[in-house]
Amino acid sequence: MPRRVPALLALPLLALCAACAAPTASASGPSPHSEQSYWPGQQALTDAAGAVDAIGVRWPDVYAGVSLDLPADVLLVHRVPAAGFDEAVRRLVPHVTVRFVDAEHAALALDRQAERVVRDVDYWRQRGVSVHSVGTTIGECVTVGVGDPDRDAAVVTAHYRGVPLCVEQGAPLVPLPAN
Repeated sequence: MPRRVPALLALPLLALCAACAAPTASASGPSPHSEQSYWPGQQALTDAAGAVDAIGVRWPDVYAGVSLDLPADVLLVHRVPAAGFDEAVRRLVPHVTVRFVDAEHAALALDRQAERVVRDVDYWRQRGVSVHSVGTTIGECVTVGVGDPDRDAAVVTAHYRGVPLCVEQGAPLVPLPAN
């Protein structure tokens, strides 16, 4: 014969289950949105980065880019050292910690060289060089991903003067199938 749970024990159990499922009010306010950052201070850093990036156009030979060090809560400003720029950035974003990183080349110079390499993709294809990607490394070089960097790095690098190229292994883009 099956055992029956006494009614006095079942009622508190049902009340506990109902309380767990019921919505509760919270004095702490609404729950965080899914797009809210895990890192405290990230929004302030992101806003400061946007502000610094916007004034970068006034310093085309100096400004190389920005990046964030979220664990340290620091805005990294990459620039070719020049009088006045650091102070202008500090005045613009006094509410965040800024660290300046020396760069060899400004973003504008790297971007122009990258655009030139992109325009030359057909030129390289006609010479047997597969250029799969073109980008930049902040303040350092234009990155060119090719099919055979051991064979092609010297000829590609020699073709461009001024801003250095970092030729690396690249791979063709594989389009994703549509659903």
